[in-house]
Amino acid sequence: MLYLKKDEINKKIQFSILIFLLAILISCGEVNYQKNQKIKVICTTGVIADAISNILPSNFEVKSLMGPGVDPHTYKSKTSEIKNMMNADVIIYNGIDFESNLIDAIEEIGKYSLVVSLGDIVPKDRLRKTNDFGGTYDPHFWHDVNLFAKSIQLAGRKMSLEFSSYKNYIDSSSSSYVKKLIETEKYVKNQISKIPDSSRVLITAHDAFGYYGRLFGIEVKGLQGISTSSDISIRTITELTDFIVSRNIPSIFIENSVSQKNINSVIEGCKSKGLDLKIGGTLYSDGLGDSNSGADSYIKMIKKNTNSIVNGLTK
Repeated sequence: MLYLKKDEINKKIQFSILIFLLAILISCGEVNYQKNQKIKVICTTGVIADAISNILPSNFEVKSLMGPGVDPHTYKSKTSEIKNMMNADVIIYNGIDFESNLIDAIEEIGKYSLVVSLGDIVPKDRLRKTNDFGGTYDPHFWHDVNLFAKSIQLAGRKMSLEFSSYKNYIDSSSSSYVKKLIETEKYVKNQISKIPDSSRVLITAHDAFGYYGRLFGIEVKGLQGISTSSDISIRTITELTDFIVSRNIPSIFIENSVSQKNINSVIEGCKSKGLDLKIGGTLYSDGLGDSNSGADSYIKMIKKNTNSIVNGLTK
């Protein structure tokens, strides 16, 4: 007899509900978009929702599925959220296995609605390859501001084709927003140049900043792998501690959506070896912050992270 784990059973039940609801939705017929009608767009993360809201007219209702502090790597949707996705006119998600527990549902909805995976429309040669968590590429590409700008530009083109009556607005707004992102990239490069070469090592709770490091010339090490669900061994903590001490790195960084427990273990390990390792600040790795964080938009989040990194590594 074949026994299924509880998570597998729940996933099968959830998927069965999805198929049933999709059948009802399809039976209602096709949607003809009228000028100025509310068009519902659901983005999986706040990062994507903020960027997309900058390129669409006001009658496009853009919402984020995951709020501040939510870990997309381990996120599991509720039945009500699946219904919301099904009722949306457009779903835009990160892709590259980032929202791993939503992939089946999104792909099924994509058979009948416009679904855009940002990670699948950007040039593959600009993605970081990885063997971590069963994926082919690192999904955290939005930390490369230039690459994220490209993804939004390409998403804008898809939206223009789907909603042709809004083409002029979307094309113009996309161009304007991309220019803001390029200015943000310049800002970050200027700030990072203030960090001494010997201190340009960014150590975080998990390996989310590889794209950031590649673009802005910083060596990056994560205590966990690319996914926050990956295991951490005592050996990993010991090796990272030895590395930090050998390089005399001044600060390590915590993340808003990841437990600080393992970071504290590294700090204690460094202390036992004579290095007073500081916490350089909180970084927003997998999503935006709340309205009081100063990181509640994509551009503000990138600048907030950068300022924390510069302050933490120039002490």
